[in-house]
Amino acid sequence: MEEKNIKIEQDEYAVHTPQSTKIITKSDKRQIKKNFIKFTIWVVLLLMSWSYIQKHPAEKVSVFSGFEVLIQKVEVFFQNTFGHNWELLERKYSMEKYYKELVKMAENNKCIDTNILQEIEDVYKNLKKEKLDWLEQILPEYTKKAYEYDNIVKNNDC
Repeated sequence: MEEKNIKIEQDEYAVHTPQSTKIITKSDKRQIKKNFIKFTIWVVLLLMSWSYIQKHPAEKVSVFSGFEVLIQKVEVFFQNTFGHNWELLERKYSMEKYYKELVKMAENNKCIDTNILQEIEDVYKNLKKEKLDWLEQILPEYTKKAYEYDNIVKNNDC
């Protein structure tokens, strides 16, 4: 049987541990240092971004609504590919957006009765819970209510 000699290059900064035969070379240490610096910079930038988003509510809303819209687009795509009611799902999401805007407008209108605002929020929550199977029969009713609430919100100026 032939015996092979394995030569391991070492430098003066090599670290040997009795538990392993792994050697950390000078270039490994440099790479670890670079990665640590990159990680530190990344964490600082992430914290700065988070701080900015916390101080600016409009930015906060746009970030979270962007995720919601992305998820909705993926659902519509899958429904379009594997299902048959993708147009109905798209109409549902546009109606949800409309109700969300109605809630915001009603909250900003000081003359709106709190009961009306609560009704709009309840209808919006119910619409979000609706299943796709029943949506075709129910969606016209939600549309009708949305236009009624829109007239109430727009016509109730102080």
